[in-house]
Amino acid sequence: MASADDMCDCCFPIDAPAKITRIEPKTFLANERTFLNWLSMSVTLGSVASALVAFGKTNAQQAGALQIMSSFLIITAIAFCVYAMNTYFWRRRKIRRKEDGNFDDPYGPLALAAVMLIMLSTIFAGGVVKLMGNSAVQEYMSFESSKF
Repeated sequence: MASADDMCDCCFPIDAPAKITRIEPKTFLANERTFLNWLSMSVTLGSVASALVAFGKTNAQQAGALQIMSSFLIITAIAFCVYAMNTYFWRRRKIRRKEDGNFDDPYGPLALAAVMLIMLSTIFAGGVVKLMGNSAVQEYMSFESSKF
């Protein structure tokens, strides 16, 4: 039951004024900064893909494998651009509506790290296979093993 202090002359309870929340500009800027960081990573992926195509044309077999890897990287870079834009607008909408809740993204960074790990491991493995196929390296390896 409401106390006498909470009642007006007409015996109706007085509602508390609505709480006014102010959104700091740094909240919007943090969202934009995160979006730009995701776009930067997408540009990096696209740059690695174009470097693979440009510097990897030694023979037809390697060029085909590099085309597949670079195509996968380009598709991944485009997907991350779309994902970054979707996340940016989702967070912006939540900020403008002053909604409570989580703004974190548990899956995006994990997916980016997994894709980068797979692609860099594949590039490294391809380099090792290419190096082991080199006749000068094979001669050096056989020379070193004959010493012992």
